[in-house]
Amino acid sequence: MWWWTCAAALAQVEPHFSYPKLLSSNGYGVVIFNGGNAGGAVLDGFSDHLYKQLGPESPEVRDLLYDTYFGARIDGDGGWLTSAEDARMITGTNVIEIERRYRTLRFTEVVFAPLDLERPGFVHLLRIENDTAATARDVSLFALMNHHLGSTSNEAEHIGLTEEGALVERGQDSDLWMHYVPLVPPTQTGCSPDNPWQAVNEGRSLTGCVESSGDDRVGAYEWVIGDLAPGESAWVGQVQVFSSGTGADAADDAVRGYVEATDAFMQALDGYEYASLPQAIQDREQLLWGEWLAQGVWPEGMTHEEEDVYAQALAFLRMGQVREPGDAYGQLLASLPASTGGTFSHTWNIAWVRDGAYAIAALSRAGYVEEARAALLFQLQPGKSGFYRSYVYDMDYTISVCRLYGDGTEWTDDDGTGPNIEFDNFGLYLWALSEYVDASGDTGLLAERREDIFGGVADVLAGLVDAETGLIVADSSIWERHWNGHQKRFTYTSAWAVGGLRAAASMARQIGEDSRAERYEAVASGVAAAIAEHLVRYDGVLVGNYEEELQGHPAMDLAAVEAFNVGALDPTSQDFRNTLAAWDETLAVESGHGYARNDDGDLYDVQEWVMVDLRLAHALDLAGQHDRARAIERWITSQALENRLIIPELMDPASGDYAGPAPMMGFGSGLYVLRLHERAALGLTGDPGNPGPSDSGGNIEDPDSSPWDTGKDDDARGCGCAGAPGIPPIGVLLICAVILRRRTEQGG
Repeated sequence: MWWWTCAAALAQVEPHFSYPKLLSSNGYGVVIFNGGNAGGAVLDGFSDHLYKQLGPESPEVRDLLYDTYFGARIDGDGGWLTSAEDARMITGTNVIEIERRYRTLRFTEVVFAPLDLERPGFVHLLRIENDTAATARDVSLFALMNHHLGSTSNEAEHIGLTEEGALVERGQDSDLWMHYVPLVPPTQTGCSPDNPWQAVNEGRSLTGCVESSGDDRVGAYEWVIGDLAPGESAWVGQVQVFSSGTGADAADDAVRGYVEATDAFMQALDGYEYASLPQAIQDREQLLWGEWLAQGVWPEGMTHEEEDVYAQALAFLRMGQVREPGDAYGQLLASLPASTGGTFSHTWNIAWVRDGAYAIAALSRAGYVEEARAALLFQLQPGKSGFYRSYVYDMDYTISVCRLYGDGTEWTDDDGTGPNIEFDNFGLYLWALSEYVDASGDTGLLAERREDIFGGVADVLAGLVDAETGLIVADSSIWERHWNGHQKRFTYTSAWAVGGLRAAASMARQIGEDSRAERYEAVASGVAAAIAEHLVRYDGVLVGNYEEELQGHPAMDLAAVEAFNVGALDPTSQDFRNTLAAWDETLAVESGHGYARNDDGDLYDVQEWVMVDLRLAHALDLAGQHDRARAIERWITSQALENRLIIPELMDPASGDYAGPAPMMGFGSGLYVLRLHERAALGLTGDPGNPGPSDSGGNIEDPDSSPWDTGKDDDARGCGCAGAPGIPPIGVLLICAVILRRRTEQGG
């Protein structure tokens, strides 16, 4: 314990900004703002699916967007808006706002993938405001769109106009289309082979679009605003929507329906008239998010800062769940398709059973049981798993032993040393399912899928007990150590067998499967006893696996903390205190805030892992070490606040810089949501000075702002909105902020 105290006292790494990307998704497609793009802080990523690959024979999903951005010409001086003063998520939504300046005028760029568009695409809006004392003369605004739609990136593209005068671009040999539908009628259009980019830089207007084919076609719009007096503002914008060739008409119809829904929204406002359709579209999107947040169950005892991060974590979980119809529906990805780049440039927009379990449990605790059910059923699709039966002792099983393709087909990677076979998945799935059943009361699902759940998951897990030790047999486990001699009897897998089988016993009793319940309870007790006997060494330290202990090199692995969290071992025991001291000595990172995942020592292992930080925080609370739990939570919360409410996979062990994919779903947003619910269930709060039960109050000063936000001037207070008990404060205040803006603009 002394070591941790000294290290914490010496380390002075402060929370700080290190991740320049923001993402918006509607469950169909995803768009990425990259503040670190070498060519400027612009949108430079768009994919027409969230997942990496639909099926084993499918190509990987492509990033179709090279870049898209707005431009301006003021008094004959033209240029593109690629420098940003600030960028943020509107808290609790998928709405991105980017603040820019050009020729002293203020520009607010707004980006989001609309929730009710129900296809891949995004809204791209621009508000210009003259906040100076002088009239801006001869103002024009522009938008440039550069997608790469040919079968090999930007080759063989075609661009032209629809009958309504909107630009449409397609790949000649790929049948991929982008429709650029203006929300304010443009004054002029432009496209390749003429060069709209050059025209704006030279202060010229666009000259029209002549249909053409060739490499790297680019389209653009121009809106002539005219003179803009002090205090005046104007909006322009468009919807960029994807289709395949066979769905081109449906894409246009979808945008028309989306605009009509906004028109209906505007007409229902009791006499208030929006000055522009783009403004109404943004307000309506934020209202939809506020309504969704208001459906949730918010844990008591959050600080105001935690409320912001919690709300955005829920929003990211919603963004990370696939909504496209068919076999892909409902899956929760490990991350959205973005990363910090550099050493850890991988993305995890793949559905893992394990990551999904933590996210499902979080959604269930937060009251989003429909989303949780969809994710559970995605993983349990008939005939999609069971392809690695020989590794599962010839037992028929019904969920993936590793991860899943976008259509739900079982998928395990092989690095040349065999596949990943992860028996922890079985226990985690059963636990996540029980969290859903407890939250929803839906025992009908248990009865309906009885044999898939109990026969294909719980019975299989109960049959995987090692005859020699009583632990679960060797597998690849959480850190995916593959096979052919790399598999071990991991503590994490046995811990989740205990947690999962106890959950299965409870569920079995609810539908009259008493004999199964008794077996599951007996097996769980036996595995828990085996953990205490074989994995807690002579000095009371819990090791990470049995094999390395036998070899005289006991593994330090923080994933083993789940043995204390699920009740396989007593978190109030001396064994926990001894184990914690060993983790402090071997796994605490240089920054002084968090932990590496294990002592295996490769570059990936030694990063700070948010997942183990948050799971350790839960164990610390169970052990009564609340100050240490709060310190971990404050670190992750503060880092999220500095990084636009995003929680990553990794942080650099020395600097604390974000690393790897971000935002993470199960291992990031999901575990954060779950942690705050677990804490509230223990009667604890986020306030270290008042750790007992508390009413969170829900008073956030501005739902559209975060602590780094200096650009917003909306104030949700005093608008006459009041949240009823159980209504999340940010959900109320998002709605409240829109009402206030309407009243302010009416002079009321």
